[in-house]
Amino acid sequence: MKPTPTPPADRPDDGPDRPSRSRPAPDLGTSFVVTADASRVGPAIVDLPPARADSGPSPTPSPSPAPPSGPPTTEALPPFELRALRITDAGWGAGWELRPAPPRRPWMDGHPHAYHCLPLVVANQWGWQIHCPVDVRVVWDGSPEPAGLTVELHPEHRAAITSQFGQGIVTFSPPWMFRTPPGWDLWAKGPVNTWRRNCVPLEGIIETWWLPYTFTLNWKLIEPGEVTFARGDAVGQLLPVPHQTFAEARAIEEPLGSEPDLMARMTAWREERERRAGQRHQNHLMYRKAQDVDGHLVRVPVPPVGPRPRSSAADAPNDPREGR
Repeated sequence: MKPTPTPPADRPDDGPDRPSRSRPAPDLGTSFVVTADASRVGPAIVDLPPARADSGPSPTPSPSPAPPSGPPTTEALPPFELRALRITDAGWGAGWELRPAPPRRPWMDGHPHAYHCLPLVVANQWGWQIHCPVDVRVVWDGSPEPAGLTVELHPEHRAAITSQFGQGIVTFSPPWMFRTPPGWDLWAKGPVNTWRRNCVPLEGIIETWWLPYTFTLNWKLIEPGEVTFARGDAVGQLLPVPHQTFAEARAIEEPLGSEPDLMARMTAWREERERRAGQRHQNHLMYRKAQDVDGHLVRVPVPPVGPRPRSSAADAPNDPREGR
C-alpha cells in the first residue's frame, strides 16, 4: 500500500475557537529506542483510513485512558530512555537521521583552543541531533504571512519542511513521535554552539512523557533574505530535562566568605592564572583535570542510536529441553 505523504501536523496550541478533530489518531506502528538510519529500519507507515459515507450514527467512543502523571520530585525519576516512534521512513519521512550530538564543531576546528573549554565541548555532546534529509533554500520577503516565506526543496519533502506559522519561520516536521519516561521532558532547540547567518532556532520544552502527538523544529529568519540548509545539517538537538527541576527549588545570594574552603580554592585558582599570565601556555586545565572530583565529565555517554535490543539469553525462559 502506498504510504500517505502527510507529515504529523504541529499547529499552535489549541484554543477555544479551534474546531475539534473527529478522526482518531493513526496507529504509529513499532516503537524504537532511537532510530538513526531509515534504510535499516522496518517501515512503520501511517495509513489513514479512507473517508466513509454517513451510514447512521457513529458508535459510542470508548473512554479515554487516564492521563499519565509524573513523579512529584526529581528524586523519584526513573532512568532516562528516549523512544523515537518512527511514523514513516518513505516519502517525506525518508533521509532524516537521529544521532548523538558530536563533540566537534566546524568553527571550533578553525580555532582549536576552543576545545580547551570543557564546558563548551560537553554541551556540544548533550543529547541527540536531528539531521536535515534534503537541501533546502528559504527566502523571506519580510511580510508576516506564511506566504511571505518561500521554501525550495525536492518535492518529496515539501509536506515536511514548510512555511507554517508566518513571521519568517521555517518549520521542520521530523518523522518521529518522541516519548520519555514519566517526569522527563525534552528540550527541543537548535544545535548547541552552532549558528546560521540571519537565522535563529526557536526553542521549547515539551512534556513528552504524556504528549500524544508530534512537535516541530522551527528556525526564524531575522531579516528579509535567504538562508540555506544542506542535506545532513543538524536542524535540532534534543536534551533531556527533569520536569520537576524547579520543584521545591530555591535561589540564594550570599557573600563568598560564607564558604571559606571554596573561597580558598578560588584564591588558589586566581593565583595560578596570574602566575601563568604572559607564558606561552597559559591554559592551566584545572577544570579539565578536576582533581579529586568524582563523576567529572569529559565525554558524555549519550547512547548510540538503534532499535531496541533483544532480550538476552539470561532473560529468556528456560529451555524445556534442558536436562534431558
